[in-house]
Amino acid sequence: MTSLSQLCRRYVTAVIAVALTTAVNWLLSSWLTVTDLAMVYLLCVVITAVYCDRNVSIASAVASFAAFDFFFVPPVFTLRFAQSHYLVTGLVLLLVGLVISALAARLRTETQLAATAAIAAAEEKLRSSILASISHDLRTPLAVIAGSASSLRENREKLTSQEQDQLLNAIFEQARVVNSEIANVLEIARLHSGPVTLDRQWYPIEELVGAALERCKPRLREHLVDVQLPCDLPMIRVDGVLVEKLLVNLIENAVQYTPSGARIRIGGAWDDRQVQVFVRDNGPGLSRAAEDLFKSFVRGAMESTPAGFGLGLTICSAIAKLHDADFSAHVPKDGGSEFIISFPYELPPQAAQEEAE
Repeated sequence: MTSLSQLCRRYVTAVIAVALTTAVNWLLSSWLTVTDLAMVYLLCVVITAVYCDRNVSIASAVASFAAFDFFFVPPVFTLRFAQSHYLVTGLVLLLVGLVISALAARLRTETQLAATAAIAAAEEKLRSSILASISHDLRTPLAVIAGSASSLRENREKLTSQEQDQLLNAIFEQARVVNSEIANVLEIARLHSGPVTLDRQWYPIEELVGAALERCKPRLREHLVDVQLPCDLPMIRVDGVLVEKLLVNLIENAVQYTPSGARIRIGGAWDDRQVQVFVRDNGPGLSRAAEDLFKSFVRGAMESTPAGFGLGLTICSAIAKLHDADFSAHVPKDGGSEFIISFPYELPPQAAQEEAE
C-alpha cells in the first residue's frame, strides 16, 4: 500500500518536472512559437507517464496545461485565452496528455500481468522438472541401495567379506549421491526463493580452495589434484559458505565427468579489475554449448552420463551472480574443460586505507 509520504513525493516529482519544462520553455520562447512550446510540455507529460503512475501523469498533464496558459498564452500571467486557436492548442495538449497517461497505465498493467504470468509459468516448469528429475535420476541409486541391502540381508552367510564390503561400499556411494543431489535441489530452491543475504567477509582464496578440497577428499582418491595459486593472489570479500559450495560443485563436476586418474587443476590470476579462480580437467571436454550448461537440469553429456539432476553448474552460476562475479565455461586448447569464476577486485580495508594515505 502506498504511504502518504510516497504519494506526496510522486506528485512533487510531477510538479518539479513541469516547473523545469516551464523554465526551459521560458528560455526558448524567443525562438519558438506558442504551439511549439505546447509540444515541449507534451514531451514532459510523456516522460512523466513512462516513469510515474496514472494519477501522477494526469496531474502532470493538467499542470502542463495550466502552466502553458499562464506563462505563454497571451495575455500572459492570466488563465484567459485571448484567441480561440490558443484555447484549442491548450485543450489538445491536455487531451493528448490524458490519453498518453491512460495508454501508459494500461501498458504498464499489461506488462506486469505478462511478467507475473511468465514467473508463474517458470515456477511451474521448475516444479515439473524437479519432480521428473527426482523420479528419473533417483531411481537408479535407490535401486542399487535396495538391491545391495537385500543381498546382504538374505545372502550374508554365502558372501565373502570382500563381497560384503563391495555391497556396503555400493550402498554408501549411492546414498552419498542421493544426499548430494537432494542437497542441490534444496540449494537451488533456496537461491531462487527470494533475496539472499550474503555474509560477506574477507577470505584468502587458498583457504576457500583448501576447505572445498577437504570436503571432496573421499571422491578425489582416484584423481590427481594440482593446486597452483599465485602467492600474491588478493583476498576476496565473499560469503565463504556459498563460495566454498561453488568450488565443491566444480570439483565434484570434474570428478564426475572424468575417468579415474584424470588430472584436476585449480589455479588463479588477478589484475586491477578482477580476481579469477579456475577449475580445469583433462577429461572428455564439454559436449554442450557453455550457456546451456548453466540451465537447471542440463548435464554435460547425454543420458549415458552419471546420475544427477544437472543442478551443480546452475548453483555455481547463481552463487557467482549473487557476488557480481562472472562465471564461464571454456574448452582449453589441449582438451578437457575449464570453468572460471571472475570476482570483482576490491582492496581490503587496510590496503585501501594505506593507499588513501
